[in-house]
Amino acid sequence: MRNWGSLKKWLYEGDLFDRTRNKLTLQYSGVLIIFLSLFVIIVYALLYLFIWNDQRVRLNELADSEIRTLQKWADQDNNPNRRPPRSVEDAFSISTDQSFYYLIAMNGNVELGGEIQPELRTQVMESIRKGYFKGKAIEKVTLQTFDNPPPDEPGRPKQGADARFLVTSRELQWNGERIGTLYVGKEVTFQHDLFRWLLILLVGMVLLFFILALWLSHLMSRKAIIPIARAYARQREFVADASHELRTPMSVMLTSIEALQLEASIDNDPFSKNVLKGMKDEVNSITKLVQELLHLARSDSGEFVLNRSSFNLRDAAVSVVNKLQPLAQAKDIVLRLHAPDELTVNWDAEKLTQLLVLLIDNAVKYTPEKGLVTVLLEDGMEKGAHILTIEVKDSGIGIAAEALPRVFDRFYRQDKSRTRQTGGHGLGLAIAKNIVDAGRGTIHVDSMVGEGSSFKVRIPL
Repeated sequence: MRNWGSLKKWLYEGDLFDRTRNKLTLQYSGVLIIFLSLFVIIVYALLYLFIWNDQRVRLNELADSEIRTLQKWADQDNNPNRRPPRSVEDAFSISTDQSFYYLIAMNGNVELGGEIQPELRTQVMESIRKGYFKGKAIEKVTLQTFDNPPPDEPGRPKQGADARFLVTSRELQWNGERIGTLYVGKEVTFQHDLFRWLLILLVGMVLLFFILALWLSHLMSRKAIIPIARAYARQREFVADASHELRTPMSVMLTSIEALQLEASIDNDPFSKNVLKGMKDEVNSITKLVQELLHLARSDSGEFVLNRSSFNLRDAAVSVVNKLQPLAQAKDIVLRLHAPDELTVNWDAEKLTQLLVLLIDNAVKYTPEKGLVTVLLEDGMEKGAHILTIEVKDSGIGIAAEALPRVFDRFYRQDKSRTRQTGGHGLGLAIAKNIVDAGRGTIHVDSMVGEGSSFKVRIPL
């Protein structure tokens, strides 16, 4: 969990371009590692199949050769219970391709046998009694081999070690009836250890190349993002400068309009009164847009920081509800607040108040007349962490399923014609998500068309 938290922090902290660069690094390195892993898996699988198949083929050829020798003797002999003669036994030998062979008659006696170590016979006989090595299939088993003590330590006992063997069997027949079974084994400890060390080596190489891939991917992503970052920086500076420059004339225009509205002659001129009201609404709309653009420009440039302090969130929520109550009353919407009497939090009071304004304002705007908007505030402990939960529910028009993934995108509006009626520029929810992200929280929306929406925010305190 800690590693996942560190990765999530690395991916989502920092400014827009730091996050983009980190994601590109992860994607580039991920692609390289996938291809490298596939290459390693294919090479390892081919070597495994080739070498082990070669060992199996050689063991089968050896067993087939020896059973042919025995079968030729059995076909020419009138006594199937007699031990193979010396001439037949001389055709068998222990070599690098053969660790043991045993011809076992139907009565269980070993009629012919040999091994690289006498200790193997007891182990092989025990395995046969347990029902292993039936048919022509090749089985891999683990048996104990023992080393001889050195000449200078004649009294030291033999030391045993696990060894891997491939074992197969062949039936010896006489007049169509089985009279014995030949068991042939070949030691493959070297091949087994070889593939184990090869796997360790390949995994080590993958880890080494993963580090190199991360480094190369980081360099590639940095170079790829430079021209985009420069162009975006110029646009961001323009938006920030333009927003700053527009705030003053907007304030002057708003003050002038309010001054004209105070003139007594305006009350007697309905036309001029309506014109001034329309101008004031448009100036307020443009001022709000300027403030939103300035907020986003600051957040993109890394200037967005939280000024934490302790305050009663319920009091702030009551203030927001009272502020937006006229907007709700104009549409005959019931606006309810459910929160503990004392809800002290240590966070940015201004940003949290702005978050409440954005969510409640959005709910009221998209709720039809005689609707209901409910605001829920609560805090609690989850897995040892103090979590603040804010939920704003409405009985509004709802959001289509295909639009849910994009509701927090900048300038996104599901229904542009309806948005023009309600006002807004498609930035409110983007700013809300920006505020939540700054506090490492989450914001989630559940909605159904015609039934309303529910925005739920969870912020660690």
